[in-house]
This record gives sequence, C-alpha cells and structure tokens, in this order.
Amino acid sequence: MIRFKNISRAQLKSYQKLTQKKYRQTEGKFIVEGERSIKEALTSDWEIEALLVTERGGAIIEYGTFKHIPIYQVSEKELETMSDTVSSQGIIAIVNQKKVSISNYWKNMPAHAVAVMLDGVSDPGNVGTIIRTSDWFGVDAVLLSRNCVELYNQKVVRSTMGSLFHIPIVTEVEVKQALEEARSENFVIITAVVNDGVTLTEFNPPERSLIIFGNEAHGVSPDVESFADVKITIPKFGSAESLNVGIAAGIILYYFAISRV
Repeated sequence: MIRFKNISRAQLKSYQKLTQKKYRQTEGKFIVEGERSIKEALTSDWEIEALLVTERGGAIIEYGTFKHIPIYQVSEKELETMSDTVSSQGIIAIVNQKKVSISNYWKNMPAHAVAVMLDGVSDPGNVGTIIRTSDWFGVDAVLLSRNCVELYNQKVVRSTMGSLFHIPIVTEVEVKQALEEARSENFVIITAVVNDGVTLTEFNPPERSLIIFGNEAHGVSPDVESFADVKITIPKFGSAESLNVGIAAGIILYYFAISRV
C-alpha cells in the first residue's frame, strides 16, 4: 500500500515557484510532467526530490515507492498551478538539476564520437526535439550555449520525452573555450548552413565530429562559424527557403549515424 505524505503550504509554494526560471536557478530544481518522462527520470541516476500526485496518479507511483521517494497527494487545482500542459496526467516530479562540465567529457568520449552544440537556439520545442533526436541517433553529448533557451524550461523538458535523462547535456557553455577543447581532442568542428556548404551526401564524416546548429532566424553566429573546419548543407529539391532546425538536425544526425555503422 502506498503511503502519501502531507505537503505543507510552504513546501507547495516552493514547488509552484519552479515554474519560473529565476527560482529554478536559485533552487537548482525543476519540474517534470507526464508519466513517460517521469518514468525515465525514475529509472535514471538523476535525484528526484518528490512526486506530487492527484487521485488520478497512475501505476508509475510504485516506482517512487521502490526508490523511497516522498510522494505527496495534492488536489487537481494545486497540480494545475505547476503544470504547463492543458490537461495533466495527474503526476509531477520535482528533480534536482545536474551540473555537467564538458571538460570532463572530451577526453572520455569514444574514438568514434559525435557531439552536438546548439548556438542560440531559442525555441523550447526545437531544443527538446534536438535532444530527443540526439538520443535516438546515439549522440555522445549535447552542448547548449549561454544564449540558448534554458534546459530546464518546462516546454524543453516535456519536448525531450525523457531523453534529457539519457544523454550528457552541458548548459551555459562558453562557446570559444568549448570549441578549443574539442579541437584539442581531435574533434572536427562542423557547422550546418543553409547554403554554400559541402553537400551532406557528399561529406565523409570524420571519426570525431562536433556539429553546430544555429539560431532559428539567423543561423550559426559569425563568431562561432569562424571556428568551423567544415560547413555542410542539406541538398534542396524544392522551393522552401529553409528547414526547421529540429528537422535539419534529424536529417544530419541520421546521415552521421548510418555512416558510423
């Protein structure tokens, strides 16, 4: 039998504040919604502080009891104040953020490695989708520049569909330093551009690749592009001006993945 704990008003209020970026940053916690994403969190090595459930909370609650995570029963109205969805699934997890240093990863990546860097990608759905796609295609790490949307934004977290808990993600990256470190570990720096790059299907991926995807409107910033060893372009067959950055990332990462097989 599951034993629910009573939540105090002060504790509930502190969790409600996590819908705001400044409190997520100061508290070092974030909200995860949805049974699938929460299950991925529960089966990962991320530290979960609490589960908040309504009477609709599903079987996933049992995972929480196995890991001795406090489970609080709240009202539908209370849960709605923390939910970012139109209709929640009756459960929310409060998870502690992870601080990951990219310097610890370059040396430890495999001989054949692909890392992804996002340079100023601002749409939460795009960032979440690229993280999820990176997870699918076996990317070894994802780096978010300081001018990207925040990783722990609820829309980003939801869009990853749990992939956030599978793959190393480095936030607030100082781009120049990261690129210099990558190059020192024999990573080839590759930028994805709309025009005038090497055609993707004619490109032979190197053993170690760092692929950079840029802002939705402006692409990769000039400062970052100046570091590129290679620029690649997806071949165009129709009349569209450009591709959504999430779609472009999926195409390029698929090509790199099959090239490694």
